[in-house]
Amino acid sequence: MVQDGTSVDAVRRFAAAVQEIRGQLLADLSPIADIADLLAAVRSRRELPRQGFTRSGIEYTVHGAGCQMTSSDGREVDLDLIIDPLLGREVEAFDAWRIRWFLDEAADDGYSRDHIVAACAHLAREGHLREVVEGHWFALPDTPGGSVGVAHTQQPAGRPS
Repeated sequence: MVQDGTSVDAVRRFAAAVQEIRGQLLADLSPIADIADLLAAVRSRRELPRQGFTRSGIEYTVHGAGCQMTSSDGREVDLDLIIDPLLGREVEAFDAWRIRWFLDEAADDGYSRDHIVAACAHLAREGHLREVVEGHWFALPDTPGGSVGVAHTQQPAGRPS
């Protein structure tokens, strides 16, 4: 499928929001290291409630396989933990439905699931995302410092860029 710049830009906005909101959530909840650690802090260690707000206003809700996060300005992102067949471990991933949900917050933009998946696959080929399960699950690339090669976002305090 030929990629139009609009759907690629939309997925870039989602990926940038994930990086920003997730980064702020983890900075606020330090020493929580990642979403898997957050789930463990809620479920097994019982250190945190299932739903809460961080000091910077990030709202989080731990659910079945992951976490929904809402920024203080109302942007909502959701990540699930899935097994990456290549790495053999859980990774934080998203699918077209989660991107669609994020994009619908602003307006009915008309992006189909196929357009979103094609845009994600395009960005994965360019190294801006990772395709975890072909045509379904995608993730931010694992890079030091959380840099993901998506649209520039302001880094939360205390997080290197």
